[in-house]
Amino acid sequence: MTSSRRLAIDVLVEVAGGSRANAALAAALGASDLDERDRAFTTELVFGTLRMQRACDWLAEPFVRRPLEVEVRAALRIGVHQLVHLRTPAHAAVSATVDAAPRRARTLVNAVLRRVAERSSDPAGILWPDDATRLSYPDWVLDEVTQTHGRDEGLAALESMNRPQEAVRRPDGYRWGRASEWVVEEVACGGLVVDLCAAPGGKATALAGQVMAIELDVGRARLLAETILRTGHGGRVHPVVADGALPPLPHGSADAVLIDAPCSGLGALGRRPDARWRVRPADVARLAGLQRRLVEGALGLLPPDGRLVYSACTMTTAETLAIDAWLAERHPRLVPEPLVGAHWRPWGRGGLVLPHDHGTDGMAVFRYRLAA
Repeated sequence: MTSSRRLAIDVLVEVAGGSRANAALAAALGASDLDERDRAFTTELVFGTLRMQRACDWLAEPFVRRPLEVEVRAALRIGVHQLVHLRTPAHAAVSATVDAAPRRARTLVNAVLRRVAERSSDPAGILWPDDATRLSYPDWVLDEVTQTHGRDEGLAALESMNRPQEAVRRPDGYRWGRASEWVVEEVACGGLVVDLCAAPGGKATALAGQVMAIELDVGRARLLAETILRTGHGGRVHPVVADGALPPLPHGSADAVLIDAPCSGLGALGRRPDARWRVRPADVARLAGLQRRLVEGALGLLPPDGRLVYSACTMTTAETLAIDAWLAERHPRLVPEPLVGAHWRPWGRGGLVLPHDHGTDGMAVFRYRLAA
């Protein structure tokens, strides 16, 4: 039978090679014979280890005397994660991880994990060098979040994203986060809605009425189409492969447009743990430029009194408040509307939830009406 730890190591190696964690894990579990309990454990090993990767490496580093192969480092990381963050008894975590490690490196893995177990027998007593290492984020992410939201709120948000988020299962079977549900509630339109960045399809299939679901990337458009069919919304949600910044629809043809913008995803680093090691500071400015182009594309679709909802699962100023300020200056006819949900913190002319507010993604949303 497949070992959960062996499977987790294999997935971590794939992620280190450039694969996305969600896709790599789903494919590995789909090909395995693991039961439901072991699948859940494998998921925690993969996602938890990716979240806490920096902390795990720091704890193991003093006992590693040579460069490590990717597979061996993955084995050490899942072992340290079990010892320190899952509080798995040392004898079980060490022996089972050694069995799953590459045979050529089992002596090393055994020795390092035993030393880590001794050093971290009381996790509360570990003297971390800084908060970024303790919470396992790149320095720039911690700096960005704490400078934007204050130290206490920022650290609370980052700590929250190190805990698994509970997904909500909809009546149509789709699983998503509550913050995504709250964004859809802000659209509230009885006519044609255009979702300009629709993949993987969670929001598009939750919107009421007729929906044009636009996606530029062909692979993601395929995933969007699969979601529409699987959830039974094929009669009213229509996938279109196109550039959301240049939507192929008549001027003024939409009653509402949703832009769930491509963003740095700093509010979703719990759900997408590998992204914290992939996103770079330069991505924030690049994505803010794309977000502006998408808004320009959306405005051409709106008639007078049409609604625009802009959301982003991030907590940066550049992708939220700065976009709103740019809109206020460049498009004064786009008038902010009050948000319908009480869960949003005031955030400029829109709203924000931080991850620790309700155990969701961090999400910003702005709701506008195009004045006549």
